[in-house]
Amino acid sequence: MKQVKLLFMGLCLAACSTQSRDNLETLNAAGAGDADSKLARRVSGTWLLSTDYRYQERCNYLPEEFVKNLFKLGEDVELAKYSGLNNCELRWGNNKIAFYLESKKPFESTFQSEYHFNKLFEPQANVAEEQANQPKPTIYGPAPEGTGAEFPATTESTTPEQDSTRGGDPSAPLAGITAPSPPIATPAKNTATGEAVTEVGDKAIWEPGKKALHVLYNNHVFSVVVQAPGSIDQAKQGAISLAKLITNSLDDPSDANHG
Repeated sequence: MKQVKLLFMGLCLAACSTQSRDNLETLNAAGAGDADSKLARRVSGTWLLSTDYRYQERCNYLPEEFVKNLFKLGEDVELAKYSGLNNCELRWGNNKIAFYLESKKPFESTFQSEYHFNKLFEPQANVAEEQANQPKPTIYGPAPEGTGAEFPATTESTTPEQDSTRGGDPSAPLAGITAPSPPIATPAKNTATGEAVTEVGDKAIWEPGKKALHVLYNNHVFSVVVQAPGSIDQAKQGAISLAKLITNSLDDPSDANHG
């Protein structure tokens, strides 16, 4: 009898193992479809979670010819390249174009990268977020249940067409209208030293005093510094153009393991 029980348990374990393997193969097959995996990672806020991702050599993000053309430096200008662990500087005379990463690898989630960005360049944003997450006491007393009185009264008026579209629930969304997806990051706001920029990344702040553009993009936080001849506006537009080039490079999966 004991041998029969052992045989039965062995057959059950084998069946479970086969079922688990089949489920895993099914999931892998589903994930290998035509869906845009880049979009999926971006929407879910979990961009580049692989721990083996490495940034390119830092000066690869600042192509010399692109920089020369962008700032109209001329062919006779020689750029000296200085590359560090998390930065690259192209210098000529007393001028420089620089790229600085805030970490040696991407943050594990966009929530961490945004918190880090805010801590450095927009501290008030983290304070506002913490205050918004504090539980607020109710002014209505104990919440009744099951009577409909737990919902506050509304004076919102609707048209007959909206009521017929929404069915019995006047607060339901209208048919055919999709609710907009929330942004990955809270939009930047002006600070005491910086100006919010909307043309690049998920969040960016330009500091005129430092001629530096600070950018949050998915799991990345980086800065572009433009100390070159010209006006502040020219430096700002040049920094934005460079930041857009860098974000495109960060998106390129072929560059992911070039250290």
